[in-house]
Amino acid sequence: MKTLRRCTPIVLNVGQHELYSSSLGHVSVAQPKHSSIPDHSASSLSNDETFVPSKINYSRFINKLSSKRSASLLREICSKLDHLPPTCIKFAIGVPNVLTFPFKKVSVELITGESIELQGEELSIALQYLPSQGYRPLINILQKLQDSFHGPQNWENRAIMVTSGTQDALSKAVDMLMSFNDPVLLPDPIYSGAIDLFKPYDVEIITMKQDSSGIIVEDVKKVLMERKEKMQSIPKVIYLNPIASNPGGTTLTTNRKREIYQLACEYNMLILEDDPYYYLNFGQKNPVSLMSMDIEGRVLRFDSFSKIMSSGLRVGFVTGPKMLVRQMELHMQTSSINASSLSQMLLYKLLSKWGIDGFTSHTMQVKKFYQQKRDHTMQAVEKELKGLAEWYEPTGGMFLWLKIIGLNDTKPLVTSRCLKKLVVLAPGYAFATNYTNSSPYVRISYSIATQEEIDRGISLLAESIREELKLI
Repeated sequence: MKTLRRCTPIVLNVGQHELYSSSLGHVSVAQPKHSSIPDHSASSLSNDETFVPSKINYSRFINKLSSKRSASLLREICSKLDHLPPTCIKFAIGVPNVLTFPFKKVSVELITGESIELQGEELSIALQYLPSQGYRPLINILQKLQDSFHGPQNWENRAIMVTSGTQDALSKAVDMLMSFNDPVLLPDPIYSGAIDLFKPYDVEIITMKQDSSGIIVEDVKKVLMERKEKMQSIPKVIYLNPIASNPGGTTLTTNRKREIYQLACEYNMLILEDDPYYYLNFGQKNPVSLMSMDIEGRVLRFDSFSKIMSSGLRVGFVTGPKMLVRQMELHMQTSSINASSLSQMLLYKLLSKWGIDGFTSHTMQVKKFYQQKRDHTMQAVEKELKGLAEWYEPTGGMFLWLKIIGLNDTKPLVTSRCLKKLVVLAPGYAFATNYTNSSPYVRISYSIATQEEIDRGISLLAESIREELKLI
């Protein structure tokens, strides 16, 4: 068995990385080469290779409040029921009797015409409380998904918890890790739902600037070196939205991911890999994840079904070092108790029916849908906004990030002029690490607009920009 326990220096060769293509052909995992950090890609490891995270003292990362959490005794008993014979008499569990519920059967028809039905014992499970970590048969399938897309994981050291969407998992992670006035590394621009999680802790935000390839790592290196030389606090956490980022639409290259992971090892930091658009990347190969590189137990990865199954199901999951996931589970025990049992059961039935191949086929169709939306949007933007705006073509997801030339503040453009023309945009300042700063950017989401709406909307945006520029 091959065991790696420490993060050794990286040897990188940018020219020899297999990066992304706009083709939507066969999907595989990108295979970066010549690096001492393993890629853990789906085809990179033989059966006898197992990567074991080194021992990390997580007490540096877990805040005082979270460290005081203890297991709910009744929730712990509930989690043990699956291991007991069905003949056991359950006097200890204070749950309602499903015989009193008004539901006899739940049937969901798929777009293929097939149906998923819940009745009998499966319906009883779906209508009842579940262990806080999640429905075990679903977790087993999620482990297989992670193994398939991110390489074989060592499940003796890693764990999964099902949550009420990715936001729920992120919230619990931030509440576990952050203390008041902590420094934290955040991308700028940033997903607004993420910055709102950190701000209540009055954190010292260290911004990470981005270009078309994601975070500019050299800037991060420089900041960390300066803080070390000045004996300033080193951040405990790096937050990343690496694939088809919201709002930028950019994808962090494999090279840069490896450099960021190396920095996390060198400066003893954790990485929050918030990756809800992973399955919506427009590359020929699925990008290499940070979790697939993680040989030291430094990555908490957040996956979502909201973009590929249903945002209304409210199901996401976190994968990471067992100790950290367990600490988040203790929070779950005293908050929402468990993610929706009905949603978990429906997802379990669907994924069981599909298997890995069926799931991959579905995500390919979703990806194709959004790539066509992106392509049409770019045609309209090229036609209407040349000379008025600057942009990077989105590498995936559902967002286009525009810099309006000649405007330092797009707030009046978005909140007044465009709105009067019934064109609704997201202003750039909403995605800044500092809301009070003016921003020349706007975000366009092309996910639900029709082709006709995209054409008309971009044309009206161009008209509004010209009108706004006349006022300067």
